[in-house]
Amino acid sequence: MPKITVEKFLKLNENRNNFLKVKCLTDSIGLTNEINSSEVNRPGMALFGYFKDFVFERIQIFGKGEGNYVLTLAEENKLDIFEELFKYKMPICIFTYNLIPPESFLEIAKKNNVCVIISELKTADMVRNIENLTEEEFAESFTAHGVFVEVFGVGILILGKSGVGKSEATLELISKGHRLISDDTVEFKKLNDGRIIGRKNEFIKHNMEVRGIGVVDISRLSGMSAIRDRKRLDLVIELESWNDDEQYDRMGLEEKTYNILETEIPYLKIPVRAGRNICILIETAAKNLRLKEMGYNSAKELNKNLITQIGKKKSDNLI
Repeated sequence: MPKITVEKFLKLNENRNNFLKVKCLTDSIGLTNEINSSEVNRPGMALFGYFKDFVFERIQIFGKGEGNYVLTLAEENKLDIFEELFKYKMPICIFTYNLIPPESFLEIAKKNNVCVIISELKTADMVRNIENLTEEEFAESFTAHGVFVEVFGVGILILGKSGVGKSEATLELISKGHRLISDDTVEFKKLNDGRIIGRKNEFIKHNMEVRGIGVVDISRLSGMSAIRDRKRLDLVIELESWNDDEQYDRMGLEEKTYNILETEIPYLKIPVRAGRNICILIETAAKNLRLKEMGYNSAKELNKNLITQIGKKKSDNLI
């Protein structure tokens, strides 16, 4: 099961310009605690001493009701409830509506190595934003070996054996204004809505290995407009060396797919040989996919017209 630390959770928030509108009250306490789900829990019953169904391993959200009750418990000096609550290894506590928990609550949280933060957001907004922020982190993942690029807004995974020309085709695509997401290895995640999202490799980033030249940093070589960090996967293209004995699809009537994370992605196999401009072929494939998504299939339209013409000629011959 995927997990992230509280530190990574807060970093994701920082990367989104404090998307959760939070402020940490416990400094560096509990940053190594692990979160294993984008689902949250509101510990209302636990504050009353009922822990049987307490889902303590989730992010704990203290809304207006829970937050005000925590203040009441502190005022009545019922700190034993806090002590009992923090026996459970909660990863993090979040108070919404900018409710500040009492000092006694914070001291016990620190003693038990639990991070406490406050947010100006409403509770419902906080729950929704946490799911939005962490969905990719907890999604099912798959790592592919290839190059992931964006061509005319289409996310394309380029596969092929070493030396077939993936890097050369990618460099030409970038020189024509298209963008690199990741080279060599690409991590794909399946989101709740079924989309497959590919992300840059955090170690390799936007570097590419080009034989004869070495490693080049595309972000510095071609500028920030030549890269992006993530993109939906729309098309898989496999490059292979031309084989005269193989019959290649000339019409495109058969629509093949490539299975990634139990999702069928449109798939093309493009043969490579001297004289074929792979960059133009990839661009054409991207445009053609967009046409299909808009309801126009060139191959099927041509085939339909041919059948109509053949039928018309047969009718004319019978007259």
